[in-house]
Amino acid sequence: MSKLLKNGFIFLALILLAIVSFSVEDAQAEDGYSENLIPKMTSDISEYGKASSSSNFGSTPSWKAFDGVLTYMDGGNFHAWGTSEKSGWLAYEFTTPKAISKYVMYNKGTWPEQFPNTWTFEAWDGSNWIVLDSHSNVTADDWVKNPEQSFTFENTNFYNKYRVNVTLTNSTRLIVNTAISELQMMEKISTPSNPKSILLDRNVLELLEGSQDKLIATITPDTAKVIWSSSDESIATVDQDGNVTAVSEGEVIITAKIEETNISATSTVIVKKPNNEFSNAILSITLVNGITKEYDVTNTVLNNYLNWFDSAKGTSTFKFSKTISPYKKVTEYIVHDKIASFEVREY
Repeated sequence: MSKLLKNGFIFLALILLAIVSFSVEDAQAEDGYSENLIPKMTSDISEYGKASSSSNFGSTPSWKAFDGVLTYMDGGNFHAWGTSEKSGWLAYEFTTPKAISKYVMYNKGTWPEQFPNTWTFEAWDGSNWIVLDSHSNVTADDWVKNPEQSFTFENTNFYNKYRVNVTLTNSTRLIVNTAISELQMMEKISTPSNPKSILLDRNVLELLEGSQDKLIATITPDTAKVIWSSSDESIATVDQDGNVTAVSEGEVIITAKIEETNISATSTVIVKKPNNEFSNAILSITLVNGITKEYDVTNTVLNNYLNWFDSAKGTSTFKFSKTISPYKKVTEYIVHDKIASFEVREY
């Protein structure tokens, strides 16, 4: 080693040891892109992929640009790929193909002139390097102002191997003339389609007072949440599963709306009084606390109760309406898991 080179290297090492450095977490995923797909490396080869370069300086091998430390030097150790050449390439080869459409370069260090001025981001198709992205005239001052720079481009093709090919560096006369502190690569994430439509299985629903029925909403996509509402709950109510309960005679609009949108569908519910004024059965319900409740019900209400009892559970409730003087109407709610037994006496 020449005396000039030796003295230069000693001077370089002394300056680097004086750097106040720090490490930060990997780039976090942003909307539309994955997190960094290259796991932290401790050598040029791992079970996930392989790092390589056109050449490198002894203490700055290829894998150092994929070790998860974003600064050129940390704790007195180098954490970057570097070469004494004023151009060169740094590559990563995945074990499984990836459709990379974003990369981030971190260049934090004392010598910003080492960092790329002109480069292309390329993919290997098995025969040729395909240029996916290119940049030029990124100066040392640009790297000082923004040592973390991300670049996006359109790419839907899957390749195993990608590289940054630096054709011009900002360096003038350093031992390491081309360097990259950290290189990360991301894929584009398909954004789920926004809800576009909602339909109800019936535009008009007729019910007798005290009866129940269910409206079914078909939505696109089927993962969207539906919010149900009634324009007049004194006539008919609806729960968040689309179950409609007729309360009193009248007409009401039931609306099913996709959450956080203005997209909705409606059904007109017409509530009528029963054709006969007389009941068809006495429903006697014994609760777990020993209290017995009796209701004079129509066949429609009885059938609704039987259907509810077979399918409901836990704290689900069934509503009974009856007249008790001097009140206009009294509504009682029976909780499913409070029912010990019940008896039906038809007449």
